[in-house]
Parts: sequence; C-alpha cells; structure tokens
Amino acid sequence: MAAGFRLGLDLGTSSLKAVIVDEAGGEVAAGMAAYPTVSAHPGQAEQDPAAWAEALVRAVADALLALGPERAGEVKAIGVTGQLPTLVCLSAQGKVVGPAITWCDTRAEDWVSERLDSERRRALYEATGMPIDGRYLAPMFRVHFSETAEVAHIVSAKDYLCYLLTGRLITDPSTASGYAVYDINQSSWSEDLCVFWGLDPRLLPEIGAPDSCAGGLREDWAARLGLAAGLPVAVGCADSVAGAYALCGYEEGTVSVVMGSSTIIIAPSDHLCPDPKSRYLLTPYAQAGWFAREMDLLATGTGFSWLSNLLGHPANMIEAMALRAPPGADGLLFAPYLGEGEQGALWDSRLRGVLRGLKLAHGPAHIARAYFEGVLFEIRRCLDVLEEFGPVRGVTISGQFTHSPGLLLLGANALGRKLTLRDVSSPSAVGAALLTPGSPYGIAAKPRALIAPTEHQARYDEFYSAYLQIFPHQAR
Repeated sequence: MAAGFRLGLDLGTSSLKAVIVDEAGGEVAAGMAAYPTVSAHPGQAEQDPAAWAEALVRAVADALLALGPERAGEVKAIGVTGQLPTLVCLSAQGKVVGPAITWCDTRAEDWVSERLDSERRRALYEATGMPIDGRYLAPMFRVHFSETAEVAHIVSAKDYLCYLLTGRLITDPSTASGYAVYDINQSSWSEDLCVFWGLDPRLLPEIGAPDSCAGGLREDWAARLGLAAGLPVAVGCADSVAGAYALCGYEEGTVSVVMGSSTIIIAPSDHLCPDPKSRYLLTPYAQAGWFAREMDLLATGTGFSWLSNLLGHPANMIEAMALRAPPGADGLLFAPYLGEGEQGALWDSRLRGVLRGLKLAHGPAHIARAYFEGVLFEIRRCLDVLEEFGPVRGVTISGQFTHSPGLLLLGANALGRKLTLRDVSSPSAVGAALLTPGSPYGIAAKPRALIAPTEHQARYDEFYSAYLQIFPHQAR
C-alpha cells in the first residue's frame, strides 16, 4: 500500500470511533460520536442506522481536524469493524428496514431456548464454533423480521458500514460467525443451518477476507467525509478480532483483554481447538487458518457506568473510592452480572448481579472495590478456562483500567498474572486500520508498562476462591 495514513472505523455499542494511524501503526488522531439505544421494553436494545451514519460523519470530521484538514489527502485506505452480532435488514433497493437489533437485545432468548436442547447446542457449537443463543442474527431475524416481506438482505453492523461506504454487500468469516449459519469447518455458509433456522440463504452477503478490498469509497460518502473518492475500503472483521489483532497480533500464548462496554478476552491460535464444554467461542481470526478462542463478559463498562450513576459520582471518583477500600472489600463480593445473564465462561442467561456479605459497616467505597474485583475475577475465570488448553504466557490489557496505576496493580493481583499495557485508545478501530488492503501485519503499539503482582496476590487467591462460591454451578 502507498505510504500515508490509514483510517480505522469502529461502529461500537454506544459510539462510533474513528482513528487515524501512520505507516508504523501508531495512532496520530482520533474522533468519536455517540448514538442512543432504545430500551423501552424488557430485553429491547435497538439502534437507528441513520444515527450511525450521522455519527460517522462527526467522528471522521473530528479525527481529520485533529490530524489537520490539509492532510486529509494523505489518508490512503479505510478499515471497518463493528459491534457483533447486530442485525440490520435491507430492502432490495438497499434501504434500511426497521431498527437495528443490537447484540444486547435478549428478546429472542426464549424462542431459541425452546428450540435447543443440550444435544442440539453441542451440535451447533461443533458446526459454528459458537455457543448459540438468542443474540445471533438468524434467530434475531426469525423473531423480529421473518414476516416482513420487503427484507431482501440481512447484514451485521460492520457489514452495513462497509455497504454505506462502498455499495457492496459483503462480510468476513469472523463477522459471519455471528449469523449462526456459518460453518467454521467448511469456511462457508451452511445450507443445513439455514434450514434449521428457517433462513433463506439468498438473504446472506458474500464472504471475503478481512484485509481484502470491498470497493472504493463512493463519491457521495467521500464528499461527506472530506476524503478522496475511490479510497480502498477493507471488508473488515469483528470488533473483538480487530481489537485482539491490534494488541497481540499472532502471538500464541498471549491473551488480549479489551475492556469497553463489554470485556473481550481472546487467545489467538493457529488451529481449531473446540472446548468440550462449549465455554468459549471459536472465532475466525484476522487471516485464514487462524482462530480466536474468545470469551465475552457482557456488561463490564456499562456496569461501571451504572455504578457511577447509582453512587452519584464521576468515573474517576469511583475509581479513587474503590482504591481507598481494603483488598477484598472487607468481605464484600460483587458478581457483576448486570446485563441480564452472562456469557464469559458461564453462558447462563439466568444470572443476575449479586452483592454477597453486605453489612452496615460497608459504604460506597466497598461496593466500588467489590465491583472492580468481581469484574477481574470473571476475567480470571476466563483465563483459567483458556489455560486448560495451553499456557497463558502473557496478558495484554487495554481499556478501562489502563489509565489508573492503582487499578492496574489491583488487576495484576486479582488475575494472578503479569499484565502488559499498550497505548491504544481504541484497539478495535486501530486493528481495523491495520487490516486495510496491503498493510503489513503487526501489532499497533509497543508495550508501555509491565505490571507484576505483589505480595497481596496470595490474599487475592483466597478472595477468588470465595468469589467462585457465589454461583458454584457448572458451566455448560
């Protein structure tokens, strides 16, 4: 690819992030624009794709302003990623039909549960690499749009972003895995799975490699974004894969932990390694032949926002309060299942948040500390599962904890592992930029710090053992 900047776009759960990187993969400018989620009814989590388009314009404008508008012509390619799985339906004319149903929406759960016994769940996992539930596109479509005659295409959020920019309906293997009809063994759509879900295969987009060119930037969008028409736009990949690629590339034994609205834990692997208990996802990775053993905690960042609102303090004050409380929060344990169930290592839609051991002596600082420790213990539970299939030689972390030395040290102790910190403000957007056509493979940033556990680790081993007893049931 010609020398110059690359623009990465991440259509996330609550905002669109635009990041510009240089030839070395270093971040040089960024912008962000938020959009609302409609949650007026139980389980509902819908968004308006028109709001995504407006956010795209605002975020790119902010990034170009930070770069210097006169340098917009030096942007040579665009990469895309996005929240997964989020359903967008299109008419034959390419118009959006109805709202986007986001991955947070749980209204299809009951319908799926009625169709899947343990044997069928296992068969689906072996075929797709996914522990399928109601948050996947095929069941979402059946529940919400199967009677809507004008639907001619279904795509995920990232695929819709690519379609806006290029006019081409195309997905990639990692995003295709969120449709519930992608056969990970055959690397193609499955006719049998389409029959099972009652999904017409003609609704599905074609599949291409993440770093291949979906097409040139359309003239109308080039004008709106202030970029050159015809810029190559990558097919892109799932936000989880893009974030992991930015942090650890193809380093086997290194696990990336990206903490955003949810927390995504990924261990890259050069071979398929299914879990007999279906506790992790097997997601196609950034290039053919590689896979991500992936575990997602549903409501960590959003849970922290909830806690901040509940206690009536801004985020930085909540963090400071938490660090003033003693390790172990004086016996208080917080199971952070605030998103109507949990995935992670448990995959149980019945789970709800729990405070155990609450007493009069506890105050807001103890609750805040217990929340952070609970999130870290859930991450540790996931790391323990991944380590059953190979050593975890390193943990690279990005997101919520990384700006606080105190929280990072808490993280190293609670996880019982050394943490590597990388300076990446939006790993998924940076990963999208790195996976543009012709770009060299390589992680985005050099390590900024290595944080090792202290003498308090032994105490956290005891706290972790106590935490695991809150819900001692077996993961499926």
